[in-house]
Amino acid sequence: MELGLTARPPFPWVGGKERLQYIIRSIFPPRPPRFVEHFGGSGSILLGQPMCLGRMEVYNDYDSDLTNLFLCIRDRTIELLNELGFFPLHSEEEFLILLKILRRETMLPDFTESELAVAKAVLTGIQYEQVEKILRGRASAWDVKRAAAFYTVDRRSFNSMRQTFALRPTNIRSFFKLITIAALRLERVVITNRDFEDSIKANNSENTLHYCDPPYFEAEKMYSPGFSLEDHYRLHNVLRECKGYRVISYNDCPFIRELYGDFYLMHFERQNCMSQTEGAVYEELLITNYDPRPMLAQNTEQFNMFEPDMESGRLILVHEPHDPICVAMSGCK
Repeated sequence: MELGLTARPPFPWVGGKERLQYIIRSIFPPRPPRFVEHFGGSGSILLGQPMCLGRMEVYNDYDSDLTNLFLCIRDRTIELLNELGFFPLHSEEEFLILLKILRRETMLPDFTESELAVAKAVLTGIQYEQVEKILRGRASAWDVKRAAAFYTVDRRSFNSMRQTFALRPTNIRSFFKLITIAALRLERVVITNRDFEDSIKANNSENTLHYCDPPYFEAEKMYSPGFSLEDHYRLHNVLRECKGYRVISYNDCPFIRELYGDFYLMHFERQNCMSQTEGAVYEELLITNYDPRPMLAQNTEQFNMFEPDMESGRLILVHEPHDPICVAMSGCK
């Protein structure tokens, strides 16, 4: 294990937070024993934190293609790199074939049933039941071909939305270094594929720093597998009741300000990379269940030393709850 190791996201992601990570981390409590990213996406916040002893880290996302890719990056790195070498896309036709694979319109070869047939012939009934559980579980995870197809489509699509082919030269092999460094950084990370509510409840501890980057309000269609109005309410409710420190990224709009009126709200502006208007900005909120100002003051020096390609928006507290719901976290006072 390489202590202090950080990594960049191995693939681009719509709404990814790589350029905003210093702003977000500037209000994190120091040295939380457990860090959980419940809407993992490209994992930019988790990967950007230096690896350290004594901290349990969890990457969770409800998109099974994402969690499968991260499992393959971490556990089957050589096989994934080898598989990516067989995906030199040169046409939109090839891109559409990969889309069909991801949408399950074309099924990849699956040897689970043949393996089970042999196991049933040579094992006892009780032994077969145990083996069947393992094989069927393994068929849905660590799928290298599916991971390679997902990665290639993401890299080749417009704005990483995996919908339309981007007419730009892309050499998949040039991203191999990103994948290998990410594999090292993920060495001790727990990777789960859960609904956000299940993930939060599974990590419901006073020692947990929960970070949530849900689909933004009225931008839900940009994300798979979608996010309903009820989900926004459900997220707020479970975050209000859970233990530990909570940090949430959202777009700044009246609905979110009202929904999270029982939390601290900090506003900042960033460049709007998806706008075609020069100098366009996008308004964001960082939402916490604790007063973020002491954390920000402690991190002032780091906060002002941004790398050239990082955003450096100024955080402004725009709302303080009358009755804060913070629960003290041991080791983070």
